[in-house]
Amino acid sequence: MDESEVLILILSAALAVVGIVVNRTGGLHKLYFRDNPGPGIVRLGILLAMGWIALVLWLWADPSVTGIYVFFYLVMGYAVVKLFGQSVVGWVGIRTRVDVGERRNVPAALVVAAFILATGLIFGGSLWGEADPVGDDEGGWWIPATFFLLGWSALLLAFALFLRREGNHFLRGIRRDRSLVDARTAAVFLLAAAVPLTDAVAGDFWGWRHGLLTFGVLAGLLLIHEVFRGWAEPGGPHGRDRKVEALAYAGLAALVWVVNRSLDLFLGAG
Repeated sequence: MDESEVLILILSAALAVVGIVVNRTGGLHKLYFRDNPGPGIVRLGILLAMGWIALVLWLWADPSVTGIYVFFYLVMGYAVVKLFGQSVVGWVGIRTRVDVGERRNVPAALVVAAFILATGLIFGGSLWGEADPVGDDEGGWWIPATFFLLGWSALLLAFALFLRREGNHFLRGIRRDRSLVDARTAAVFLLAAAVPLTDAVAGDFWGWRHGLLTFGVLAGLLLIHEVFRGWAEPGGPHGRDRKVEALAYAGLAALVWVVNRSLDLFLGAG
């Protein structure tokens, strides 16, 4: 490892510690954890995110990512998951320690876990593939970092637009009313946005087709959200409407994944 990589490793470890301290629930009294699945849901989101990152490093990363570099990207990934995932959703208004731990809010835990997993999916996708598939140049940490920031920024923008259209009653519904229906809809929206973004930042870089299609998917997700918000009653949509909305998000993400695979096969055959 060169000096810049050692510096990034130290910085990643420091940011991971910051994420741990900001979101720490271990100091809470054990009574907060009794009959409270919320912290477990959040930890499951972290485990799934890190498991995905490890799987990409094991099977699909650039051939140069071996030995100490596997550890390097795992530390970077954990910092990303804790800071860009868990901490940022806290800044949005749903905090792990307060809402999930102290207030025992399971719907809040579901949204936090979904944002964590969506962040991990995108970072794992940025590690997928060769940095220079047609040349002999070796890549560097800045390549996956740049692609991650591009994909994650798009995720954050889409979620910000989602929250803006929902209005203040959404966060109030999650934090005060503990609306599992609203939490499930937001969680599916986040994961449905993360799937095409992961696909866009993953793989060898051959062109901009995946990227352009991804922004079309995000527009489609927001259009679906707008349509369902238009049907909603002033007090908020019925649970049935939100279930259909969540299914529409998941269906669009699945459809685009199939279309991307089909295009790859078609262009490859051509």
